[in-house]
Amino acid sequence: PTKPSDYREVASKYCTEVRALTLRLLDAISESLGLEPDFLNKALGKHGQHMAINYYPRCPNPELTYGLPSHTDPNALTVLLQEQISGLQVLNNGSWIAVHPIPNSLVVNIGDQLQVLSNGIYKSAIHRAIVNSSVSRISIPT
Repeated sequence: PTKPSDYREVASKYCTEVRALTLRLLDAISESLGLEPDFLNKALGKHGQHMAINYYPRCPNPELTYGLPSHTDPNALTVLLQEQISGLQVLNNGSWIAVHPIPNSLVVNIGDQLQVLSNGIYKSAIHRAIVNSSVSRISIPT
């Protein structure tokens, strides 16, 4: 996009930083499994990166819809930047629990690839996004 004029530069820098963070996290997770630090990065090979920008408009009847139905992420890790408006929920023992935003933080979800590569030690997070009755929100999973 050409507007805002610095979008491409900012988005590119953000993706570069998230990629570096993901590689460091995968090294740490490899070590937590008793493996060489680069094990998971080697096992995953050259992997791509996907960034989405999700817009959830306010909805006067949020109980009638989901922003995004329950799912797991197919990749190894998802790094999520969210606004300071709740909307992400994770399934825990059969109940949906709100993941309240913490200022200046990111959410990291374990995905299906990491669950398989860790032999189930790390579990893929079942989660969903709900809409808000009074305000719109944006989330950016990468």
